[in-house]
Amino acid sequence: MGHADVHVLVPLKRLNGAKTRLAGLLAPGERAELMRAMLADVLRAVAASRGVTACTLVSSEPDAAVLARRHDVAWWDDRGLPWNDALFAAMREAVSETGAAVVSADIPLVLPAELEALIAATPERGAAIARATDGGTNAVSMRPAGAFRTCFGEPGSARLHAEVAERAGLAAVVVDQPGTALDLDSPGDVERFLAAGRPTVTAELLTRLLERTSP
Repeated sequence: MGHADVHVLVPLKRLNGAKTRLAGLLAPGERAELMRAMLADVLRAVAASRGVTACTLVSSEPDAAVLARRHDVAWWDDRGLPWNDALFAAMREAVSETGAAVVSADIPLVLPAELEALIAATPERGAAIARATDGGTNAVSMRPAGAFRTCFGEPGSARLHAEVAERAGLAAVVVDQPGTALDLDSPGDVERFLAAGRPTVTAELLTRLLERTSP
């Protein structure tokens, strides 16, 4: 445990369809802006995490190359592949390190220390799974890279990831941390995020947008 050669993949869906469950709060352009802000916060945390040797944005968003350059990370075009297929292909094609981690782009409260703890919790052959508040998954660290196909987006995926890893003969650890647990999918998530009161690019943007739309 405590490995120091991990390649982080950050998947990003196309921004024109971002965060539809927040449609009651934000217009489509604002939701795209929110996604860019959350990505900035997540990539900042990744950049400050010890043990991370590379970071790649996995996306077919038309603006992905520009975003990757802005944040000084690599970009891998997922060619519009389904979410988990894209990550599996990126693991095979873009990762040469022995360890890999997938970190969601919509967890703006994540701290470098939490990513370091997730990597440190990864067994020599196995996975550390960052569980979301709803039982989903917001990050997975695995060794070896590409050891199994992820199942992000499926209900109860934290449990499913553990089962998939174990079926592949790997150890699995579930990790619960505040910053990796909260993704911003619903108005309730936004409320909980703002209540945390942490200074982030996302908080600054949301505060401005919500003040503009309030009566």
